[in-house]
Parts: sequence; C-alpha cells; structure tokens
Amino acid sequence: MDLLTEVRFTMSFAFHDDAIIPLKAGHSVSKGWTSATDHKPMGVTWHWTAIIDLATTRRVLGGENATNKGVSSAHYGIGRTFAEGVDRYVRLDNRSWHAGKEQRLRWDGKKSDGKTKGARACIGIETCNVGYERAGFPAKDDWITAVDTDSKWVMKVQPWTDEQVEMMISVGKEIIARWPHIPHAHHHGHHDICPGYKQDVAGFPFATVLRGIYEDPSIPDVWTVFWSTIARQKALLFLGYDLGPWGADGSWGEWSQRALDQFQNDIGAVRLPYWTSFTCWDMHRAIRVRGKTIEDVALS
Repeated sequence: MDLLTEVRFTMSFAFHDDAIIPLKAGHSVSKGWTSATDHKPMGVTWHWTAIIDLATTRRVLGGENATNKGVSSAHYGIGRTFAEGVDRYVRLDNRSWHAGKEQRLRWDGKKSDGKTKGARACIGIETCNVGYERAGFPAKDDWITAVDTDSKWVMKVQPWTDEQVEMMISVGKEIIARWPHIPHAHHHGHHDICPGYKQDVAGFPFATVLRGIYEDPSIPDVWTVFWSTIARQKALLFLGYDLGPWGADGSWGEWSQRALDQFQNDIGAVRLPYWTSFTCWDMHRAIRVRGKTIEDVALS
C-alpha cells in the first residue's frame, strides 16, 4: 500500500475516479501542459458550480457522456459533504477546459493572452455551491455578503461547508504534492481572471483553505476585509487617493473608479475597472509598507 493510499484510508471521504474524462478527441480535456508555461500548470482556479450537488455536477462535467462534453470540464469536483466526496475528472498531468472566455488576467494578475488562458495554464476546481441568491435560491441567515469585482453589486453567497473546506484542503495538498512550485498567491477565483464576466467565487474562504493546504497560518487574509465597497474605498483614501466630496460612502461611482485606476497605474498593475484578488494583494502590500494592516485601515 503506497503512502497516498494510506492517507486516503484515514479520511472521512473518498476520491472518486469513475468519472475521469477520456483523453481523446471530442472531450473537454487536452494532453499535457504547453511550452508557454514550461509544461506545467502555473496556478489554481477555483469555481462554484451553481449546481446543488456533486451527482449533478458529475453528470454535467464528468465521464464519457457528460452534458458539457467537448465544452467545459474541471480537474476536480468537490461535494458539500463527506458522503459526496471528491471527483476527479482530469488528471493533473493534463489540462481541463475550465476558463478562458473573456479572460483578462492570468494566474499572477498580469495581462493574459491566448497562450495563458486559464485552461492552458491553471488547474480548475469546481466546488458545489449554488452561488449567489436568485430566483429559486433564496438566501439564508448564514449566507455571506460580498460585493462583486465591479464593487457595485452586493451579493448574498451560499457559504461553503466545514466538510467541504476540509476536502478542498485535501485536494489542494494533492495538487501541490504533484506541482510543488505553485505558490499560495497563484490561487484565484474564476472572477479574478475573468472579472466583469464571472462572479465565482465571491465570498470564498481563501485564507482558511490556503493556510490548510500550505500548512502556513501566517498567510494573510487579504480577501475577507474587502468584501464590502466601503472597505475598498477606505483603503484608497488611506493611500491618498481622492474620492471626491462623498469619500468612503459605500457607493462606488466615478471618483472611486478613477482612484482605483490611478492606484493600478501607480503600482504598475494592469489597469482594469475591477477589484480582484490581485488588487487585494496589491493593497495589502501598499498598506503594509506604510506600517498599517488592511484591517487597521478598511475596518476602522
């Protein structure tokens, strides 16, 4: 019995390989990684399914006769409970078709091109989560409040379960065991590389998941603080950007957008009218240089 098998026997959930997508023409999988990324993945893209359970996700994405055959896929599907477990759809040595349309940024926040689309450069993980409140999916009391990358739309997002978080950490550990060069900062949501087009995974527990994957409690939570518009505005104000007569009022308008654009320009970031995980990291660094934390600034 190898070490990986021994570890799985100690888990309260199972990894399932019965829905692996065939590596052949007509399916949503490509062989190997390209020379554009030195024949290895450069990051991890997290998604939500907008589907309620893993069984439905499997029918849509996995196996020989997936509903999305030849259209889209992912390396993993992660259920909401240990009973559902984790599906593997594409092996880590191959590419899944999980992101690329309307992509603007790559895994490190730099401008993307045809050679660095998500499906060409990153491992894709689907987490079972219905996403934001909408018809048929009313929010419950424990749902997360998070603003989108436009800083205007306040969403109510279904939280990820504790069991799901544990499975996500295990999946992440499996990924970095195979590809140890991927750092925690190269994990991102679909909405980070395709801002304005996608909203997943707003409200995602990145800090908890990444601290577990990398066994590093010092990884800063640069995300949660900035789930509100007013927190984003306070950070810009602290850094000296002019938000006009309204200041940090929680309403993202022309002045706030201009300030964000100027911040991006000043630090040499890609200038886009969106606030992504990459912006969160940039803010964390810029504020720390001034002797403060993002919590000090944005939550005061």
